[in-house]
Amino acid sequence: MDLENVIKRFDTYNYLEARFHKNDSLSIFLMDGQLLGVTKETYSGYSVRAYDKGILYFASSTTPENLELKKVESNGWEELGEEETTSGKYTVNQRKTFDSLPIDEKIKYLKDIYTRMKQLDIKSKLLNFNMYYVESTEDKRIMFKDGSIVEGNVPRIGIYYSLVMKYMDKTVTVWSDEYGGSGGLEWLDRWNIGEELENKIREVDNVLTKGKSPKEGKTDIVLSSMLAGIMAHESVGHPFEADRVLGREAAQAGMSYLRDLNTKKIGSEAVSVIDDPTLPNSNGFFQIDDEGIKARPKYLIKNGEVTELLQDRFSSPKYNTKSNGSARAMSYNREPIIRMSNTFFQPGNMTFDELLEDIKEGIYFKSYMEWNIDDMRLGERYVGLEAYEIKNGEIGDPLLFPVLEGKTTEFLPSIDAADNEIHFYAGLCGKGDPDQAVPVWLGGPDLRLRNVRVKVM
Repeated sequence: MDLENVIKRFDTYNYLEARFHKNDSLSIFLMDGQLLGVTKETYSGYSVRAYDKGILYFASSTTPENLELKKVESNGWEELGEEETTSGKYTVNQRKTFDSLPIDEKIKYLKDIYTRMKQLDIKSKLLNFNMYYVESTEDKRIMFKDGSIVEGNVPRIGIYYSLVMKYMDKTVTVWSDEYGGSGGLEWLDRWNIGEELENKIREVDNVLTKGKSPKEGKTDIVLSSMLAGIMAHESVGHPFEADRVLGREAAQAGMSYLRDLNTKKIGSEAVSVIDDPTLPNSNGFFQIDDEGIKARPKYLIKNGEVTELLQDRFSSPKYNTKSNGSARAMSYNREPIIRMSNTFFQPGNMTFDELLEDIKEGIYFKSYMEWNIDDMRLGERYVGLEAYEIKNGEIGDPLLFPVLEGKTTEFLPSIDAADNEIHFYAGLCGKGDPDQAVPVWLGGPDLRLRNVRVKVM
């Protein structure tokens, strides 16, 4: 009834959407096995977005009665697509609900992981270990002027860590965003974090104690699914946001190289990048976007060619196309804008060993400790953490921090193969002003790049 009243109050506008949005969360923080704090937070409220004569209006409040819009007597430059809104409900079920495990048991679970890592027999020193656990539930109800209603309920869980290791004069920071998804505590059983993290620390210790300097120059490389994921998100997903290409994000997060790209051909035949919000139990899951458009998988790049951008109802008319359901808002006091969901390189049909077998000399980047990208999303840089030489088709000695640096328009054409395993990593994607952080997955298979330049730190 609240949303119906909001729609009635502002029905002189050409387009209207009224939203109730609630976010509940529980967060647990630990440093070196010591509990720093437990935070429970709930924030909820209402928003209304309206369109008239080329101008978009937005207002938010914790109560619907305080929502205010004031029309401007002028013509703006925004355009509105003529898509019909879709009514529907979507939800993610929890096989193990958040309240099935007391908070004390969750804290013990995290402390046990730290104790296990502290007892590892390694040569490096574990200087610092931070863990952050978060469970949250996002509820939204959106009503449109035509009477369509969208309702969404998505619980999410995530565990993030960072740690510092030192061996002699070498110090590294290891961090992870591997563990996040929608659903319940069943994810804790699936992730097997203790064993995974133990293996990672042993590998980093091996790199620190036995790693040798890489050769500088052009070589073949294999990027793991972790690096494929950050590349899919940062150098394909962001520059393929239509509002960014149009310049709406220019003053905040930058623009896009697509603005000056005069060809559809951007990568090799082996390159296909997809954004798909419908992946079950994904971090970026939704079935209908916040403008009432049904979500679907979108090929941003298919077989090396640009196929479509991420669009909402207000960008699509400028491209003479339809919205593909990419509008999301983080909370009640943020407007829906074009966002990624789950963005990834499509797997190929080779095994990992087949990717390696015809590389005489090269480098395998398994993880990174640093990445950078410019405002146009063209220049990018990755510093390897777990990295190994590839010699005669096999993984060889560990390498100390090789640097991959170049342009997106150089890397995508150099990819000649992808293996057949896909892995996803959780993240919070930032955008907008005021800023919005929305949950996403990023990922892909292992990718092989030919003859790219590698530098030495």
